[in-house]
Amino acid sequence: MIRWIQGRRWLSSSLIALTLFLVFGGIDLILQGPVAVLIASIYGLTTLFAANRPSLSILSLAIATAGYVYFGLEPLYSGAIAAVAVFIAGALASQKMGIALLLSNLLSGFTLVGWEVAGATIGQVKFGFILVNEDSRNTAIAVFIIAVAALNILFWLMGRLTITNYLHVGTRFDQAITSSTHSLLSLEVAEQNERFEIARDISELIIQKVSAVISQAEGAVYAAKADLNSATRSLDKIAQSARGAHTELRRLYDMLNKQHTVSAAPPRISDLNALTIAYREFGYTVSITSEGVPFSLSEGGQLAIYRIVFDALENVKQHCPVGTDVSVSFSWVEEGLQVLVKDNGIEVNRRLDLSVPIEDSGYTIDEDLKALVEPIRGASITAMRERADLYGGSVEATVVPGVGFTLSAIFPQLRTLAGSAEN
Repeated sequence: MIRWIQGRRWLSSSLIALTLFLVFGGIDLILQGPVAVLIASIYGLTTLFAANRPSLSILSLAIATAGYVYFGLEPLYSGAIAAVAVFIAGALASQKMGIALLLSNLLSGFTLVGWEVAGATIGQVKFGFILVNEDSRNTAIAVFIIAVAALNILFWLMGRLTITNYLHVGTRFDQAITSSTHSLLSLEVAEQNERFEIARDISELIIQKVSAVISQAEGAVYAAKADLNSATRSLDKIAQSARGAHTELRRLYDMLNKQHTVSAAPPRISDLNALTIAYREFGYTVSITSEGVPFSLSEGGQLAIYRIVFDALENVKQHCPVGTDVSVSFSWVEEGLQVLVKDNGIEVNRRLDLSVPIEDSGYTIDEDLKALVEPIRGASITAMRERADLYGGSVEATVVPGVGFTLSAIFPQLRTLAGSAEN
């Protein structure tokens, strides 16, 4: 769910805001009329902007609070929408902006509680409290302030817990991949330890045979001086011992070379799932999607695609700030494949730059023109193009002004050039 929300922030925020407005705004419409719906719609904007433009969410909250007081409304159910906005900001916005929205919501809640309770007359019922005297009024204010603070802080902590669990603990799918990888590594280490034991035994045997060869060679030197026939027999024994040592050395070499072959198996496209977990630990949200029907590829084809995606992610880690969202999408067709790697590093970098005014946080015409006419160059891009060219593919890297970078690798005839007969 979080992955879907992160991949479609505006769409998810719009759906959540619309749903909350229809539910709570509908209740307020029935209870207090059209004016309450107006305030509910402004509260809905706090949820709409919470993930992408928290500063606008804070502004909407201030307007809703002012409208609430100006129209003299009774407590609104749509005020709960602001708590949901705090949850979303805690999960998806930067930590500074999430805290700013939390503090704004607390200030708004305290203002409304003070306005409602302090302005009530003695004997009036407010939020279920009967204001018997001034002491009961003060008690009601204190209770409601604590309740507002506890509710908003709880929603913010839930948002932080949700995103932390997603990024650092991972989903069940991520945990399954990690567990599987750990099991494979444990098995490989156990097998390697067993092979080390075997190698030690063979090495001891080889040492004994080589020692025998040396002893026989020294004896043959003395024997050759006294009797040439005995020297010939000694040389035969030396040759037999040397052949035995050679046989054991060949056996040791074959065993170690087999282990090297097994451990050095090239990575496959499926290994990218484990790679995304590592990048989430670095602080980058990486998601992988696939469309179409995949077909089997040779080891070389899978390695080329894996390395292209790997190098693209390395570029993101090198050039983009922590918190960047990266999407890797595979589009399979009958004969080919397109791989798209997109990031929003420029957007995140500007969002983190608090010195840039909101109205100037977009991109300029010059940046748009530069993205169109200036190609992206670099050693890694060149390497990607050379890898793709081996299988009739091409790689293009472009800048999306105000957003980030997009890398497209297209293989029109991948099935023909790198297809595998495996099912």
